[in-house]
Amino acid sequence: MSSIYFERPQGSRDYLLQEYEKRYHLEQTIHDVFSTWGYDWLATPLLEYEETIRQGLHKEEEESLYRMFDASGRTLVLRPEMTTPVARVATTSLGNVPLPLHLAYIDRTYRRVPARSNESGEVTQAGIELLGDSAPDADAEVLAVMASVLQSVRVGHFRLAVGHTGFVGALLQDLPESIQQALRQSLLRKDAVSYEQLLNQQKDRLSENEYQALLAIPGIRGGMEAIREARIHAIHPMAQKACDDLEALMEALDAHGLAEVVRFDLGLYLEHDYYTGILFEGYVPSLGLPVCFGGRYDRLLERFGRPLPATGGVLHLERLLTVIEEREAQNGRYLLFTGKKDRQLTYSFAQYLRQNGLAVRVVRKEDGQNDAPTTAWISEKSLHSSNEALQTFFQAFIAMREGE
Repeated sequence: MSSIYFERPQGSRDYLLQEYEKRYHLEQTIHDVFSTWGYDWLATPLLEYEETIRQGLHKEEEESLYRMFDASGRTLVLRPEMTTPVARVATTSLGNVPLPLHLAYIDRTYRRVPARSNESGEVTQAGIELLGDSAPDADAEVLAVMASVLQSVRVGHFRLAVGHTGFVGALLQDLPESIQQALRQSLLRKDAVSYEQLLNQQKDRLSENEYQALLAIPGIRGGMEAIREARIHAIHPMAQKACDDLEALMEALDAHGLAEVVRFDLGLYLEHDYYTGILFEGYVPSLGLPVCFGGRYDRLLERFGRPLPATGGVLHLERLLTVIEEREAQNGRYLLFTGKKDRQLTYSFAQYLRQNGLAVRVVRKEDGQNDAPTTAWISEKSLHSSNEALQTFFQAFIAMREGE
């Protein structure tokens, strides 16, 4: 028998036993967060007509599509992302629903990946789309929902990098389209070296101010000081407008209490060509790839015949699952021994640890003597363990109880 029958398609994976449980609980947590923010749920077909999906893709992205044919010979594709199918639904089935629309989904997407690539061809996008609202508060809400998910699944420290496609577009607009696209691809790959090399080849086409402004793009990062620097290089009105938009967004984010986790990145560029304004990516320290991304796409629904402002964001569920698994591996599972005498205090402490994101199992055993760093036992209101983290938690736990 050929071994091909035992192989998974490239870029896919199986989820079994505990892995499946972790994935299920992650999806449930995301579902609950989206619902508490008032978003309505929808699901779209796995297959879409190629003409539909093309409305949201760069021409270069079309090579990554999985294609097949229906009975009438029309080309079908496995959806490579969710925003374009949602735009189709918003202009057809939801055409008469009052605005703004708050839509949410958790669905799998597919795209071909190169051989021997470490990338996944199967990506679950958990996302929201806010349609019919052009205010910066709408963009801020999308970022706030993404932050709520990251906080709820306990990824720890995270950052939201925010840019604006109008800033990059304004400064690139006087270059030939082929050069613009090459520079955008360098920004997409975050390859500052190739970006500078490409730009130097075009130096004769540019004034000194234009050249210096373009050269500065990849390095304009940080807090509000990044916007002040961006204004220095905003030699086109559209670039100044982008800076205005970013300042208005920060005011709205500050109202959500998110100003501290946001950093501006004026060189941020995302792959789909439907983005028109604010862009963002979310990062955690343990992973070099974004766990969420999105932005404003005010002209996509116009391609379906219903001009509407729109903004949204998606979480990359598989990457998020990897981050959570790594944190669980670092934290491990703690084992608390308890006898009958100290049972109530031990159970209360175990629940306190769980509320702080730790996995804990309690074992009923009179003799808890064990030197393993992930074990502990309580007697006479004292914690016996060589684990410093557990000792710190126990001190905070006791202080909390005494303060009640």
